[in-house]
Amino acid sequence: MPVKKKVKKSGKLKIGLALSGGGALGIAHIGALKALQANKIKISCISGTSAGAIVAACWAFGVSADEMIEISKKLNWLKISNFGYSKLGLNSNKPVGKIIRDYIGDKNIQDAKIPLAIVATDIDSGKKIVFREGDVAQAVMASACIPVFFAPVKIEKRNFVDGMLVENLPFSPLKKMGAQLEIGVDLSMWMAHKKTDNVLDVVNNSYGIVARQQCSGVLKEERIIIQPHLEKFTLFDFKNPEQLFTAGFDATEIAIAEIKSKSIRRKRKADSSLKKIANFFGFE
Repeated sequence: MPVKKKVKKSGKLKIGLALSGGGALGIAHIGALKALQANKIKISCISGTSAGAIVAACWAFGVSADEMIEISKKLNWLKISNFGYSKLGLNSNKPVGKIIRDYIGDKNIQDAKIPLAIVATDIDSGKKIVFREGDVAQAVMASACIPVFFAPVKIEKRNFVDGMLVENLPFSPLKKMGAQLEIGVDLSMWMAHKKTDNVLDVVNNSYGIVARQQCSGVLKEERIIIQPHLEKFTLFDFKNPEQLFTAGFDATEIAIAEIKSKSIRRKRKADSSLKKIANFFGFE
């Protein structure tokens, strides 16, 4: 009688995290990461769009939540943009790239400690581009380039703007990076929507409209969506970093029980599937 070989279990469940765009609201992502870490929820891969790309890149390269919140306290729109009018935009977001290089270094995306994906829009073709390699600072600049407000970021002769236009809550890269459970932090659902008095209000409301329309589709999937209450804040509100951090932390704390429950179910399902395959091939 042939001896059956034993099959290894599937190991720890791979959890993927998608961080949406949201300008200054992106500080809430830091709170979300802090809450996940405090509850021992390990992120195996991470994707980000716009502000989410900034936070995702920092996390993937080992910048702690505590470091990130200290960085955010020093930020305002003057520090992340240079006035430099061109026929394609009013300002440049080169300071965003400098911030990434200051805290991460001159690194490539593929050098991250955990798999990282950054979503941007090719404004000339309208296509979604997912950066999985290349200069991380450039990719983040491209992903966080608000159209018209910033001139497009040129990479290899292509013009890139904010990934929010094509996938604000970037779930699509996670499965390709091996995620078995997907968590998303959506900053658009409860953000402030106000009467327009200036161009910043127009940008703020436009973002909210586009982002909420996109998110209505992903909510139908078997995913966990965390939606911090951000009714008091706009995309341009850097004055309240601690309140934004707390909003992200609190919303994630509420979701922890669901995350743990689904993690257990997905792990059992993965082990069960592996066992069926093993039995089919004569393993134990």
